Amino acid sequence: MSAEPTPLAGETTQTDPTREKLKLAAMRLFSTRGIDGVSVRNIVTEAGMRNGASLHYYFGSKEGLIRELVVEAAQRSDRARNARLDVMEAEGGPERVADIVRLLLEVETTGAGDPDAHRSLPIGFGHMRFIVAMQINHRAMFLDAVGDRWRSSYMRCIDHLRRLMVPLPAAVISQRLAHMVLFMNTSLAVRETAFEADPTGGGLWGKPYALDCLVESLCGALEAPLSPEVAAVLPG
Repeated sequence: MSAEPTPLAGETTQTDPTREKLKLAAMRLFSTRGIDGVSVRNIVTEAGMRNGASLHYYFGSKEGLIRELVVEAAQRSDRARNARLDVMEAEGGPERVADIVRLLLEVETTGAGDPDAHRSLPIGFGHMRFIVAMQINHRAMFLDAVGDRWRSSYMRCIDHLRRLMVPLPAAVISQRLAHMVLFMNTSLAVRETAFEADPTGGGLWGKPYALDCLVESLCGALEAPLSPEVAAVLPG
């Protein structure tokens, strides 16, 4: 068993009620207003703090808070995915593209195997809307905060998908994998919004087979035969 990793700058190693309250308030606001539309004052007010300097005391700046949220989310997802992959591989899997796609979805929707479940930021509470906003509007900061440390499980998943997908040109596989991640994250962000508005999930996400259908849609996009139109414009 490997030793507990040394904490990163911005990685949370202990819970502090005030710190967690600020993070919860920030995530709530970021998920509904966007990142650029939220000020430090907005976050402090939402958290019910009287001291306007409390955010700077705990995080140094708004960017410091954002980076901690990114790292915490990446850390949690990476550890949960690695745990699931370890079990799957020990049992001789994965055997299908759907095995990996379902794993990716379930980690972000169930919190199974989450070692940080005690924290005040539950999975689903604006998590994917925040991640999507970061990936679209602050991609450089997002990638810098995550780095390589919390991407090992993602790369393991991608390696399995490349092995399991139907034979296709490498350029097409790369495109489809990138589209799959965008499709999945955006769908989960929309799902979060639906459950926030209606605890039943509404007409689309409230169905017991909703996530199963999303798995099938993602797998269909990954495994579709190469079309003549795409083949005609591929280099070489």
